[in-house]
Amino acid sequence: MATAPARALWPSVRGMMVVLVGLVYCVVWGFSGATLFQQPRLTFTLAVPTSRHGHVTWLLPGSTLWEHGVRAGDTVVSLDGHPPTSAEAGSWSGQRVRIRDSAGTEIVVVERTATDGRVAWPLLVLSPWFMLLGALILLRAPKPTTGRTAYALFAAIAFALALAPATDADQVWAALAEPVADQLFAASFLLFFLLFPVPRGMRVLRRALWAPPLLAIAWSAAALGNPTWYDPSYLARMGILLLYPALGVGLLVWSMFATPDPFARQGIRVIGAGAFASIAPFLVLYLLPVVAGQPPILPAEAAILALIVLPISFAYAMLRHDALHVPLFQRWLVHGLLWTGLLAVYAFAFYGLHYLLAGGIPLLSRSMALSAALVLLIGVSVQPLHRRLRDLFDRLIFRDGYNYRRALERLSREVALTADLSILGASLTLALRRLMNLHFAALLLQDSHGSARLHGTDGAYDPSLEPLFAAATRGVGHVPSLTTLGDTLVSAMIVPLHTRNTLIGHLCLGPKVSGEPYRKEDQALLSTLSGHLATTVLNIRLVADLQAKIGLLEGQRAALDVLNERLQRAQEEERARLAADLHDEALQTAQQLVRRLVIDGRQEIASGRHLPLAVSLLQQLRAACAAVRPPALEELGLGAAIEVLARDLGAHAGIPIVPDADPELRELSLTPDVELVLYRAAQEALNNSLRHARPTHLLINLRRQDDAVHLSVKDDGEGFAAPVSIDALVAAGHLGLGAMRQRVERAGGRLEIVSTPAKGTEIRVEFTGLGAEKAST
Repeated sequence: MATAPARALWPSVRGMMVVLVGLVYCVVWGFSGATLFQQPRLTFTLAVPTSRHGHVTWLLPGSTLWEHGVRAGDTVVSLDGHPPTSAEAGSWSGQRVRIRDSAGTEIVVVERTATDGRVAWPLLVLSPWFMLLGALILLRAPKPTTGRTAYALFAAIAFALALAPATDADQVWAALAEPVADQLFAASFLLFFLLFPVPRGMRVLRRALWAPPLLAIAWSAAALGNPTWYDPSYLARMGILLLYPALGVGLLVWSMFATPDPFARQGIRVIGAGAFASIAPFLVLYLLPVVAGQPPILPAEAAILALIVLPISFAYAMLRHDALHVPLFQRWLVHGLLWTGLLAVYAFAFYGLHYLLAGGIPLLSRSMALSAALVLLIGVSVQPLHRRLRDLFDRLIFRDGYNYRRALERLSREVALTADLSILGASLTLALRRLMNLHFAALLLQDSHGSARLHGTDGAYDPSLEPLFAAATRGVGHVPSLTTLGDTLVSAMIVPLHTRNTLIGHLCLGPKVSGEPYRKEDQALLSTLSGHLATTVLNIRLVADLQAKIGLLEGQRAALDVLNERLQRAQEEERARLAADLHDEALQTAQQLVRRLVIDGRQEIASGRHLPLAVSLLQQLRAACAAVRPPALEELGLGAAIEVLARDLGAHAGIPIVPDADPELRELSLTPDVELVLYRAAQEALNNSLRHARPTHLLINLRRQDDAVHLSVKDDGEGFAAPVSIDALVAAGHLGLGAMRQRVERAGGRLEIVSTPAKGTEIRVEFTGLGAEKAST
């Protein structure tokens, strides 16, 4: 178990390791890449020629000449088309060589023909991404063993790919480094996947697994001095390259079933699928035929291109399933790997076409026209393809890829169609959290006191963050900004909601689950959406305030209606009491006075003078009693009461008032309140017409229609422009008509005023839904 000082030193050790290995890698990558721009040459060591012939004393095992069957001791017939000379003795390099082997077979090797099938530049392009991914895992891995093993794996792959151009160019230093890289890859591949099922304490097994690769490296180095050892050492290397990755994939399959955590098992499954897809083509199409002594199905440069799947599967597993518990959240890395993968696909397609056509297509380094055409093809097609793949990878890995225009339209529509702040907050925070793959989203709006109140949240939002949120939003401008909320170190995107100069509230969006920063598209979407949201919130509040005021006015109106109804009832009761008092006291006294004056008038002339005045007083008292509380309404019914009203008012005004009462009205049971309202409506209509309209003729129509009663008072007077509402009637000065309409509507009826200037006025009152019953005989 590592001590505390060792843990403290580990981050700095990792950094130093990355820097040192990275410097060595850059040197190797630079020297190897430089060989692509050099003219390839055939090289070997030539003894001093005799009799116009020389002998090969040493050549690089595995070089181009070695692959064509040239060995030490073979006779050199010609060099670049001429017999060898003594001046060419020693190390020689050229373009064309003619050699006769020990069996007498002549071998002609032309560099152009010998290296035509080798395309190593795609491997050089892929190489840095493996080194970068390994460095990121090493620097971010919480466990040193996991970080070191993964770094060794990807660094070995990076070195092996970077060495490909130099190896193809028969560089001696590359021949020394190549066995180290491929054996390091084989051992680290197995050891990495051994981390999953094997306990950490089995260090002996891990150390023992290093023995075969180290022996193969030493054997390959010794074969440079003794070429006869090269073939068996090469077969040993290929055998380890075949066996170790196969065992690693097998261990990974075992780990899929042995790991109890389903989430971790899913990550291992992704890595296993990527490892198999990246290793299988190289093992099946190249290594198996070589180990079996057969020519490979595909050259190593083509078969090894499938390795690009390995870092992609690692990145996906770490980003999506938290495999290895390494916080590898680098969008640029994924996009870079995607670019590299696309270029590798193009290179593989070109190389495959070149291979299938048996060299019918020249190499890019030797055809400027083909190079330009390929660059143009890639430039035209790769950008749209990369954009679609990038969006797909963002959705699959980071879960925050979306179409900006569609997302804005959908969110704006959702905001515009919601009229409740609670529903708006819940639906909007849910949509934003899912759209951008956030830990949480919250909508905080300012109340009338200026404090923030939560109006909707989704995800792992902690309400205790609200005071921190309020403190963090001080001084926030009109644009989204990333803020760290207090000592909790929770990074949140604060989006202020403004309408003109009014701050409505804030959207508080937590960090992305992937750990990625907010993109420019996210900030642009939030900036645009914030304006729509602020306007919608303001409108919802205005509508709510308006509805509250309307409700308050409705309540006040209802209370006023109740007060008016009670007032009118009290008024009718007071009229009834006043009529009773007048009838029982003043009217009786006036009648006695008239009787006495009549009796006294026979005896005294003076008493006869007062008799007309007493009779007039009696008539006025009777008229006042009838006006205050019509006795005919209670004694004779509504129809008779209206006929009496028309006769009395017509006689008093000197204008004919024609009543027309439906005899069937008696069969319609009317409550006393409805009868009184109809009577008062007729009385008010007649009085208004007589006072203001100057009519020459009036008509009162009272009729029954099914379970409804209709009253109409029509004159041929001056008329007026009838307002629509009660308030308009009152504002126009028609207080009587306004009170009449309000009283009728409160009793459940409907009053309509139809009037045309200079053509008369008609007032209609209607009560419906009244029960009918036959009058008893």
